Amino acid sequence: MMGAIAGFLLSGMPATNDASGLMSRVDATRSIAACVLKRDRTDAIAIAGSEPATPRFDKAAGRIDAPLTACLDPDMRSLLIRINDLRGVFAETLLKEADGGALARARALPVIPPRRIELGKSQVANDAALFRCVAGADPQRAASLVEAAPGSVEEASAFRGLSPALQSCVPANAAMQLKAFQVRLLVAASLYGRLADLSGA
Repeated sequence: MMGAIAGFLLSGMPATNDASGLMSRVDATRSIAACVLKRDRTDAIAIAGSEPATPRFDKAAGRIDAPLTACLDPDMRSLLIRINDLRGVFAETLLKEADGGALARARALPVIPPRRIELGKSQVANDAALFRCVAGADPQRAASLVEAAPGSVEEASAFRGLSPALQSCVPANAAMQLKAFQVRLLVAASLYGRLADLSGA
């Protein structure tokens, strides 16, 4: 829900990580993403730099099935790992490589005036469109969010700072529900995708 997302951004990240099931999935996703990047960097980069449900994304997502399976240990097999979450973790990791060079470039991207998105039938596509708008409207704060450590004061401040952009991008009376870590990953994917578009990758 629009109010729920905006309210979350205004209040920032929770001070403690009591949702152990959620955090174990987040940690597992990060661990798997690091493993897949080592095994199939080309397709991981393609996933990070393309929009969900596009031919390029789907082709790369299909090719990482083998490395993804190889990267799952027995403790992870019962966890739900979403390809769109992997996309965000890939993007976050790539933005921070080489002392954050890509993140610095993302911070300096020109502002794109926000426009309320139009919702389609695909929730994944809607989420991507929403945070493409948010990150475009305030690339500096979006980069600060990705740069900040999860759960930190800096991350909470960046979340609050992105609230005006979010309010300008969400359709009026829209019902959209996202978890805290998904917001971070969608912002990372939006920034990385825009850099990929500029570089022609």
